[in-house]
Amino acid sequence: MKKLAILSLVVVLGACSKAPNAEQPDGEENYALNCAGCHNPGPGHPATMLLEQLGRPVPALIGRKDLELDYLRSVVRQGLIEMPPFRSTELSDEQIEDIYKYIKSAEPPKQAPALAPE
Repeated sequence: MKKLAILSLVVVLGACSKAPNAEQPDGEENYALNCAGCHNPGPGHPATMLLEQLGRPVPALIGRKDLELDYLRSVVRQGLIEMPPFRSTELSDEQIEDIYKYIKSAEPPKQAPALAPE
């Protein structure tokens, strides 16, 4: 009887856990969900507009080759200027690394001015 109860408990607990093959968002999708709203090129993206105002040569993130993983991880975890920090429950270290790989490997977009010409 005890064996049957234990087996039943194992089956129930196993059914409650996450599916092992549940599809996780990749770097591109996580970038789109968490970064693109502020860091895509062009007007309407506040981080890009701010970096352009500061005179940075490549304000958008996509295709940047000068970013280091440790720097990106630090900025994501601690925030910077107007960017809020992301907790590890919001973006794991693995997801940040996937975003980093996507940023480094994606084709850089044509850089349109983020600010309207005066």
